[in-house]
Amino acid sequence: MVETPQQAEARRAAALDRAISTPRYASYLNAAGQDADRARKLYVWDRDLSTAILADLAIVEVALRNALHNALTSTYGPEWYQNIDLDDRSMKQVERAWGYLRNPRQGHPSTPGRVIAQCTFGMWVNLLDAGGYAGREPRRVHADYEQLWRSTLRSAFPGGRIEARNDPSPHASFTRTWVHSVAKTVNVLRNRVAHHEPLHNGFPLPGQRSGQQQPNRLTATEGVEAYMKLTRMIDRNLAEWITNNTKVTTLLATRP
Repeated sequence: MVETPQQAEARRAAALDRAISTPRYASYLNAAGQDADRARKLYVWDRDLSTAILADLAIVEVALRNALHNALTSTYGPEWYQNIDLDDRSMKQVERAWGYLRNPRQGHPSTPGRVIAQCTFGMWVNLLDAGGYAGREPRRVHADYEQLWRSTLRSAFPGGRIEARNDPSPHASFTRTWVHSVAKTVNVLRNRVAHHEPLHNGFPLPGQRSGQQQPNRLTATEGVEAYMKLTRMIDRNLAEWITNNTKVTTLLATRP
């Protein structure tokens, strides 16, 4: 018996349904009003949106890394990670990068650029928070990242003051705390799309609560605005380039 085109499409669609776990697929079915065909289209759209966001973030991540590295280098030297007090989280990242790159003949990585390139996006975001603790008792000390950025924040984010002024939130102010909150949102979005989590119903911000103690959720559009805001703080021309080359805008406008 010859398979009709409709039967072939139904067979392929059933394979996609099986590949997606039932709880995962349920969120798409619910969003699509239990319309299976629309739910599949929404799933594919979600995949394409995540891919497009990751493409943008591949640029934003490198831009943030270089902005922080250059600002810290100008104040503390190219091997700033050896010249300042880092908390345990940051130090573990540097040690891991150092160990990965270490050449037994040279004894150490050849350039600071190779070290910082191995550090994760999460480390750079953590460098913008208040700082944690380092060492062990009785010499356990607090690494003060507020002090670290007091004279270098503007160098890393030359567009920060303008973005803070343009931010609709009454609490926006160009401070380390505010910049960290923006970068943290970007990191949450990055981790979500990297782990193929849905975006069609937004994404929660860990540790933040809205009404009735529900996790505060942002839409995909708000997540995109967060990384564009971060980029504008670093380099407005780069943000303009991303805007002119991204596929995200078209995808957001064509949700099934």
